[in-house]
Amino acid sequence: GGDNEIVKEVRRQMAIERGDIMEVDSDSEDGDEAENVTPEYTFTQVFTLCQQLEDACLQFGELEVSFDLSKRLRAFRACVRREEIRGAKQTTIDSYFSGK
Repeated sequence: GGDNEIVKEVRRQMAIERGDIMEVDSDSEDGDEAENVTPEYTFTQVFTLCQQLEDACLQFGELEVSFDLSKRLRAFRACVRREEIRGAKQTTIDSYFSGK
């Protein structure tokens, strides 16, 4: 009914504002754009998403399935962290103070 729809929409908007869910615009302004475009993520974004999904695993779902997914997410998060560290540049303390 009408009231349930309004409550649902208000909850959705509040979740978007909190960052719990991300609003995705399904209407493309440019018709030439591919529909299944994979967004670009930073290492930090992927790491944070994995942490959020791990937390959700503890809250929802069947214990065995949730535990398995949580374990796999931790392994994936470790891989992401290794990739981030491997691509990081090491600087000397002198370059930090000299402003280079």
